[in-house]
Amino acid sequence: MKKALLLLLVIPFSNYGQSSKILDFNAGYAPETTYNQTTYTSSNYEVTYTGSEEILEVFKKNGATNPTKINKKYGIETQAKTGKIDKDGNFPITIEYLQSLDENGTSIIPSGTMLFGKASASSMPQMDSIVANNTEESFKNALFETVKSMFSQVIMPQKKLKIGESFTQENPLTIPVAGINFEMIINTTYTLKRMTAKEAFFDIVQTYTIKLIESRFDTSGSGTGSGKLIYDIPNHFISENNLDMEFDLNLKHTDFGINLISKSGYRQTVKISKN
Repeated sequence: MKKALLLLLVIPFSNYGQSSKILDFNAGYAPETTYNQTTYTSSNYEVTYTGSEEILEVFKKNGATNPTKINKKYGIETQAKTGKIDKDGNFPITIEYLQSLDENGTSIIPSGTMLFGKASASSMPQMDSIVANNTEESFKNALFETVKSMFSQVIMPQKKLKIGESFTQENPLTIPVAGINFEMIINTTYTLKRMTAKEAFFDIVQTYTIKLIESRFDTSGSGTGSGKLIYDIPNHFISENNLDMEFDLNLKHTDFGINLISKSGYRQTVKISKN
């Protein structure tokens, strides 16, 4: 990343629909374009149980170690291709999983798995079918529903921003722990820090707050996240997204308590080319 900040003051933005002061932020897919995406995620969870010896013995018999530590890493490579736009402004999109490995190098989504759907310049893809050879039907359906849900929750606003200006999004998050769902709200603020002729650079700040837990439990918890985002101006797409997150959740009942500490990382890059 070049740091010759003085040059940024004189680089013309007009070639990409920008003025020298205003960014037209409008992230989305375009017709007849290929998006090669690489995503790396890491998650570290530690769950600690407290209570009487009898209660802790119940957790142990149910297969829970105390504390329970879970460390997961995934690397996923996909290729999305869009087709020609029709008279209604829609265009077909296919997403192929090229490689998907966990921390042990084990494939988690078979290479060649493909999803099909449609998109437009103003909306995220709506997937309508999946083809996955040598895959159990339950896994295939779960993957399809996960991808559909992911796109339905990704709503990037259209904004005109000056350097230093921000916008905030609110998203729900459900975390199952020991059969109990922690419901949280994530507020994510994107602040435009600088621009070049082809890229806009954002800082990301997140806060996590408890939304709703069953009334029979006393709960507390909070979390934060921070990262960087790069917006590809000519292609109107997010080309890089890095985020580190951590949160601490506590649940107390008359007989037992559960504490969850989570740290996770997310790294995503996208290379864009015209078909």
